Amino acid sequence: MTRHRIYELGAGPADEPCAQLGQCADYSEANTLELLAYKAAIIALNGEPPLPLGFALVANAHDFGTYRILWLVSAEMALPEDAQGWLDDLVEPATWIAAGFPQPVTYEGSRAVMRPFREVVAAALQMTRASADGSFCPAENAVLHRNLLAAYGPATLAAADSG
Repeated sequence: MTRHRIYELGAGPADEPCAQLGQCADYSEANTLELLAYKAAIIALNGEPPLPLGFALVANAHDFGTYRILWLVSAEMALPEDAQGWLDDLVEPATWIAAGFPQPVTYEGSRAVMRPFREVVAAALQMTRASADGSFCPAENAVLHRNLLAAYGPATLAAADSG
């Protein structure tokens, strides 16, 4: 199946550090985790993209090694109206916290300290959940929480609630 590259999302939020090829000892693992977390953060802000849109981790080979970035792709070149509307309204987080996420990877020199992906999403669900009275603070957290729950399911919420 042919996938058309529609839009390059990059390696993570623009105002956050990310794994650097040749500088990070655990580059491949850290890069993959950041891309998966970035995809989840985009879903939190926008909901899942309507078909035929989807996400792909695209490898780029260079003299110094191969790095991956996140792309929106489509099996169809002409997008249906709902998919084009989703793309036109796309919001990309500049920071992890803008999407209700903790930083999935922190860097100590060339060492990457990584949280398991499930824990990153569970933490985002905890950070964005309603208070005891059912209200969300800030109100935007209602959208983030609903979109994450729809994409990653009740099992992830249960993991978040159990600590």
